Amino acid sequence: MRQRSALAAFVMLTAVMASVSSAQNAADPLTILERGPRKADGTPAARAHVGALVQDALTGEELLAWHDMDAFTPASTTKVVTTAAALYTLGADFTFKTAVLAPATSGERVERLTLRGTGDPTLREKGEGNTLETLAKAVAARGIRVVGEVRVDDFAFGQARWGNGWMWDDTEFPLGALRLDSDDATYLRLVVDSEEAKAGLQPNPALLTDASSLALSVGERLAALLRASGVEVGSVKRAKAEGGDTPVAEVSSAPLETLIRLTNKPSDNIYAEQLRAALGIGPDGTPSSETSASRTTGTFLKTAGYAGDDYRLRDGSGLTRYNLLTPRLLNTVLRFAYVNPPGTTLSAAEAFKQKKNLFIESLPVAGTGDATPEAKEKGGTLRNRLKDAGLDVRAKTGSMTGVASLSGYLTARSGRVLAFTLMMDNYPAGISDLNRWQDELVQALAAKY
Repeated sequence: MRQRSALAAFVMLTAVMASVSSAQNAADPLTILERGPRKADGTPAARAHVGALVQDALTGEELLAWHDMDAFTPASTTKVVTTAAALYTLGADFTFKTAVLAPATSGERVERLTLRGTGDPTLREKGEGNTLETLAKAVAARGIRVVGEVRVDDFAFGQARWGNGWMWDDTEFPLGALRLDSDDATYLRLVVDSEEAKAGLQPNPALLTDASSLALSVGERLAALLRASGVEVGSVKRAKAEGGDTPVAEVSSAPLETLIRLTNKPSDNIYAEQLRAALGIGPDGTPSSETSASRTTGTFLKTAGYAGDDYRLRDGSGLTRYNLLTPRLLNTVLRFAYVNPPGTTLSAAEAFKQKKNLFIESLPVAGTGDATPEAKEKGGTLRNRLKDAGLDVRAKTGSMTGVASLSGYLTARSGRVLAFTLMMDNYPAGISDLNRWQDELVQALAAKY
């Protein structure tokens, strides 16, 4: 027994000494920051504007601060703020609901059916579950056989259909309280590439000029599905539901704890925008607006501990270059989420260790690779970075031309959990240089702290 105890102590001492030696031999993070990025061949690259903040996730102890109050273009690390604000404001169990309403005295013949949306980013056209087809079948099952008109009520969102400052030629889909997801939304494109044009996909310029075009497109699809279910349908128009109308069919999205994962891991811009818009809907159903969504997000930031006004948020996804955030703001959100793990009664440390913190587990995980669909989904935008580093890194990426950011959590070699943000912009070369620089910094942080 004594020999086993002695052997265990020797092994532990050896591991500690190896860890200390590794930390001593590793390049210092500050040295790497001062040196700047390098090209793939190891030669010096162009300079970049860079900021960094590293803290103990639990205590807040500052371990490294480098231009942490400078303002940067955050790109998709904006989603850290958006998804955290949604989770802590709306709650993990929140769902988007899409309903078909009819006059209270509905029989086989109804004057109108109203399709009312609240911004569900996952609503699809056909199939089981959360789809227009499910709604159509439910209407038919209620015995309704003739509908005078189908109304489309998408007035829950008052925002512009594209984010403030988005590029005119961006291929992202428009926003709306009633829209379809993914492949079902190809008809919503403003711009198509050459291959899509060859396949017959045409751009829809009316999306820019006609406020009703998005909602009417969805309404026409519901009308077609109603007809396929044996319901005779008249005209389709955009109009609000009337006071006496009541739901005859309803579908719901997955809960928010799932939606933030579907937003953060693949960095889905439209999901993020729909979540941000939902934050602006009033408790009494007052439609969302850019002003109300911004106000709710600002209230969350104050709750998280960031009282300053030295930031600018113009969208929820980071597509716009009008956004300006600091590393300190992002780290404030990270630490708030770590210390206040949603969806569990576990302590902060145990929730992190057991992967029960809903916000943290929504983030991409470094190094999972593409070997299986599960690994690809889990790793998201970080799956092919730090693959052989042997590190636990759960963080949100952000990238656009000249911009690369990384904000999240790192378990250091010592076992300490770090909240870190690395922000880089104003870079004239390819962002692969910045990604390598970030990965080098993360490994140096893991070794030192």
